[in-house]
Amino acid sequence: MNTPASDLEERIRLAYEASGNDLGWRFLYSPASVLNGADVAFVGLNPGGSEPQPAIFSTDAGSAYCCESWAGAESGKSPLQKQVQAIFARLGVAPENVLAGNFIPFRSRDWRSLKQPVQSLEFGREIWRDVLSTARPRVVITMAGLVTKEMAAILGIKAIQKLPIGWGSVSASRGEANGVTLIGLPHLSRYRVMGRPESQASVDRLFEGLWAQGVTAKQA
Repeated sequence: MNTPASDLEERIRLAYEASGNDLGWRFLYSPASVLNGADVAFVGLNPGGSEPQPAIFSTDAGSAYCCESWAGAESGKSPLQKQVQAIFARLGVAPENVLAGNFIPFRSRDWRSLKQPVQSLEFGREIWRDVLSTARPRVVITMAGLVTKEMAAILGIKAIQKLPIGWGSVSASRGEANGVTLIGLPHLSRYRVMGRPESQASVDRLFEGLWAQGVTAKQA
């Protein structure tokens, strides 16, 4: 289903107003053009924050993981931004070409503070089914176990392999189906595995073969 960006933005606005949340919403960390096609998707759970923020549908200046100042750091220099940039570099994809966004657009202080979480999850499923059917990424990377579970269901991936990430009992996951590879990561603001020597072998295994499968093959 090809959903125009303007229609999608209106759906999010109406759902946000009905949700009872009051800190604003944010959907894409990349330009709206990625909705028309992207090799790689990177999806988190929902935007955080403690103060009301303006609604943001897309980041037309480029990738928010590079061009915005987060947590008082210089643009693109916060720990989370650098972790995500390292993933994009590993896959050989320009950050602004990644379909990067939130599974649930509604902002909250934490997951427990999100109002109407059941309805919000169902809304996330609806919009991401539509978005992925149009953008058709070959690699989908998720951050947080709940997002991994939801994306696996949307993509029809039933066999998920748990992989140690070189950080105690914390694990990542990987699965494939219908030409799509799903990589599930823990939250990178807490578990900074990219570039960490103790996690290098695990990261290599997790991303094995994805250069050709997810990026080069589609561009050839």
